[in-house]
Amino acid sequence: MVMYDALYSWAKHLQTLKHTQSPPERLLLQVLHAYLKPSGSRKPPAWVDGLKELIQDQIDTNLTLSLTELSESLDVNAAYVSRTFARYFDDLSFGEYICKLRIEKVLQLLQNTTYTLTKIAYLTGFSDQSHFTRIFTKQVGQNSSEYRKKRVKGKADTKG
Repeated sequence: MVMYDALYSWAKHLQTLKHTQSPPERLLLQVLHAYLKPSGSRKPPAWVDGLKELIQDQIDTNLTLSLTELSESLDVNAAYVSRTFARYFDDLSFGEYICKLRIEKVLQLLQNTTYTLTKIAYLTGFSDQSHFTRIFTKQVGQNSSEYRKKRVKGKADTKG
């Protein structure tokens, strides 16, 4: 009942907002999907696996991924892929899913390299550092420089 009340309140009072904007809302959405997964769900179409593979193969090299180009290479109608994309990709649109993958790559680079934030933004396909900072803050809940400082401080504390 607690989960039901939380979801009802969320839907009733925040219906004008996009529901996957902040990290707490993302967590709530993940919990919802984990508990409400249908037991007899249908197997996703073959193009879903192909699309996942294409996105993973091209996310690092092709900084201008296009759903139209990807769907053409799979020989599936782009409008159909666009319409059903969220069903198979964590309830995210194509653009949101690509942003999520890029932010995951950013987090890896922040943890494992000493690249500047500008270079990380460039390497992960963001148009400029301000766009990168805005998306990172929206996805992670804090800006990238704060995140990096906390990571460095945390590593220094564990070495002592």
